[in-house]
Amino acid sequence: MATIIVVEDLAGPASRGRGGHTMYVLQWLHGIARLGHRVIFLEFLKDDPGHDREKATRFFGETVSEWWHADKSALLIEKSLESLFGLSAAEVTHAAAEAAAVVTLAAHYRRDPFPLIDRVRPRILIEQDPAYTHLWAAGGDPADVFGEHDVYFTVGGNIGTPRCLLPTLDIHWRPTWNPVVLDWWAAPHPVTRDRFTTVADWRSYGYLEFEGQVLGPKAEEFRKFIELPSLAGEAVELALNIDAQDPDVAYLKNYGWRVESSDVVSTPALYRDYVTGSVGEFSCVKGGYAGTRGGWFSDRSACYLAAGRPVILQSTGFEDLLPTGRGLFAVRTAEEAAAAVQAVRRDYARHSASARVLAREHFDSGQVLRRLLHEAGLGGA
Repeated sequence: MATIIVVEDLAGPASRGRGGHTMYVLQWLHGIARLGHRVIFLEFLKDDPGHDREKATRFFGETVSEWWHADKSALLIEKSLESLFGLSAAEVTHAAAEAAAVVTLAAHYRRDPFPLIDRVRPRILIEQDPAYTHLWAAGGDPADVFGEHDVYFTVGGNIGTPRCLLPTLDIHWRPTWNPVVLDWWAAPHPVTRDRFTTVADWRSYGYLEFEGQVLGPKAEEFRKFIELPSLAGEAVELALNIDAQDPDVAYLKNYGWRVESSDVVSTPALYRDYVTGSVGEFSCVKGGYAGTRGGWFSDRSACYLAAGRPVILQSTGFEDLLPTGRGLFAVRTAEEAAAAVQAVRRDYARHSASARVLAREHFDSGQVLRRLLHEAGLGGA
């Protein structure tokens, strides 16, 4: 049994209260632990959170106590090395001395490794935002975005192939998927929302330029599919992170979309209930994923599949890597999306069963993480 340290944000302002993000972190932690490893979860806050300290500490503590292990976690202030919850700095140092690897679950836009664990090797990066990180890094030193690691994985499976023109930045990118703990989603769940749904940020990440294109946030991509409810003959629902006064709320509703507050998915339990209670998922992606053909596939969509909920997702090139047409559809237009909705409705049982098969064959945490750790030199495949 190896000790593996996992680093990601959970309690900072940009992450706190986002049930889907929390679930993504938890499935990595449990997935690695289920392979027999001792997993230590760390979050580093760049600065003392000040007036936000109590909220951050309470959220972190409640989350890891309920869903993970308080004695295998630490919330640390990087500058002072004060531990706000869980393991002390001394205990983290002790764990690092025997650790076999450190896994960082996303680019943290820093060159230097995190303190206390800076001597742990190999350092393994799981890049979550292909296109955005690549294009931002292309304008300077990639290490300032990605850091310096020994092994680099990306959830953009087309990166480094002729199918995708994104710069690789002289880094050997290895493809992976975000893992799903299948039995968390496998129990029969009734459909409580008889409609396709998704969870989304409306305006995050801004705009990019690539190959003569301007690539915008999801707000711009959903406009391309705005006629979907009328074409499909049914409402589509968004659990949306959007300002309540944003004029796009009325815009969406006028075209037959249902808009829910993101509060309905603010915890891992609520998020799981929302996914499993839906008929399936329809979602657009950020323009950076759609316009660069990097093959990005959502950890959220993988959860829908694991729950037996068919997924209709705007094309990113993932169809080069995953079978589509039964349980999973890659679409480029509102007309294609409407046809997929109608196909699922005509034979829901078949598409639901196919969704589960896709999750088991491609996203099962045991398979995904065993392969990943093997490629990183940490055990057999």
